[in-house]
Amino acid sequence: MIIEHQGQALTVAMEMERRAIRTYERALLLAKDEEVRKGIEDILGDERRHLKRFTEMWDKTVNSAEQQVLLQAMAADVLFRGGVTEMAREDALTTLTGLYRYAMESEANAVETYTKFAEKCEGEAQAAFLEIVREEAGHLAELKEKLGEG
Repeated sequence: MIIEHQGQALTVAMEMERRAIRTYERALLLAKDEEVRKGIEDILGDERRHLKRFTEMWDKTVNSAEQQVLLQAMAADVLFRGGVTEMAREDALTTLTGLYRYAMESEANAVETYTKFAEKCEGEAQAAFLEIVREEAGHLAELKEKLGEG
């Protein structure tokens, strides 16, 4: 994926977060175990906060409708491929271990992607991407610890 400037990075990041939110909201409908549901709700809260932050910054940039459609399609290939079907395959809807492993993969992908985006940005947007990278890295470390891998 080629991101040329801050507006594009923010657009893709917003779509990644929207996709994460949709995936976890669907997962919440399918998960039966209360521990798993609580884990999903915690992760969902983080994703909603990230979307809000990116949206606030994006509102300050100008992107054409054509660019937005293209960037949304690009973002769909970055995070949460397979959605809840993939979550089910990885036991992320039935066990905390499965959920945490699935979330770890998503967090690692987000860290890598957002780090690249930060390199394309300046000022407030760059700082926000780097802060969210630190958050995602922290979430990744917490998940590893919960699984005894930290």
